[in-house]
Amino acid sequence: MLETVHHLILHVVFILFTILLFQMVTSDSDSGTRGFTFTFFIMNLAVIVFTMIFPVVYSSGYVYDFKVIPIILAFLYGGKRVGFSTFFAMLVIGLFTDHVWILLLMNYAIYGVVLIPLSKWYGRLTWKNKMLLISVFYLFIPVTRSLYLLQHNETEQLPFVASSTLIIWITLILAIYLIENRLEQVRMKKELMKAEKFNVVSELAASVAHEIRNPMTTVRGFMQLLQRETLTDEQKSFIDISIKELDHAQDVINQYLSLAKPQTEEYEVFSLTETMNESVGVMSTYAVMNSIDMKKNIEKDLMIKGMKIEVKQVLLNLLKNAIEAVQENGEITVGASRHKDRQVMITIQDNGAGMPPEQLKVLGRPYYSTKEKGTGLGLTVSYQIVKRMKGEIQVESEVGEGTTFRIFLPLGI
Repeated sequence: MLETVHHLILHVVFILFTILLFQMVTSDSDSGTRGFTFTFFIMNLAVIVFTMIFPVVYSSGYVYDFKVIPIILAFLYGGKRVGFSTFFAMLVIGLFTDHVWILLLMNYAIYGVVLIPLSKWYGRLTWKNKMLLISVFYLFIPVTRSLYLLQHNETEQLPFVASSTLIIWITLILAIYLIENRLEQVRMKKELMKAEKFNVVSELAASVAHEIRNPMTTVRGFMQLLQRETLTDEQKSFIDISIKELDHAQDVINQYLSLAKPQTEEYEVFSLTETMNESVGVMSTYAVMNSIDMKKNIEKDLMIKGMKIEVKQVLLNLLKNAIEAVQENGEITVGASRHKDRQVMITIQDNGAGMPPEQLKVLGRPYYSTKEKGTGLGLTVSYQIVKRMKGEIQVESEVGEGTTFRIFLPLGI
């Protein structure tokens, strides 16, 4: 038995080494909960080939190997495409090894069916919950095997089932730790890069915005004086257009200053319910003008700590974007409720055009906008405000289906 355990440990070393090698050859841009594609499949394929060609046989023809680990990793971190590719590769290898092919097909088809729904919300879980979920899923396998052995009076297999289960479970946890640690490092690196970009924008805004706004205010004043003169209708229309464009430029400059100005005001506890109702009331007229139905589902007595004017700015930005994304006779749902971990969740959902994944990745960056005349600063400011309040913005979108913004903020009391 000790020699067999020794062979299992060799498999552990190979699996962990393969994962580390994969992380060395992949760039940061390839990493993500759905970003592992071909190279990730190759990593899982290498593990499956090794563990199935060199299985550990204890007695009575029972085969113990680690192929469950790449199957789990493929579905959870690679998605359906990588998951099923790894599954079919395992079946092909099973044709040329001593595995019982029909049992291989039945057992791992069941695992795949279970892993698909699990993978959809696996990424949203905390570290501890991920470990708990995977442990429960994996330990179901040796439990069923032990029951089978007891039913057939093959109790001599049970000690090895217990030892192999422990080794494989520890290997699975270590593999997930290595992947999650890499994802966290990539996320932190991207956050640092984003912070540097925001600093550049802030410095630019602080040094230029004031100098531009002063002469623009003067020009606008002279334009208003010209409106009092006797002019033709065409000349008046030119002045109206000029004032409108100056106001648009002024709004852009104000958004720049929102990024640059220091936040010296102290936060206070205020009613989010009241603020959301006010914001929806302000934007409801704009929604009616565009033949859009706006629904509310806001919980009462929600209190948060922050600056009311800033939270209102975030809500107005997101509501305006939702209205402009929805076609006529569309629908927008605005909600707020208490969430777990002493948080409040704000939801703004529309059934508009939606966005592809490549747009979601760059959402909130300065200068990026899906609108023809947009600057992208509205969302940039919104992300910054939520971040200062120790909150988080999550976005889900599908082309042709619509977009959902979820804002998580800590409760004030």
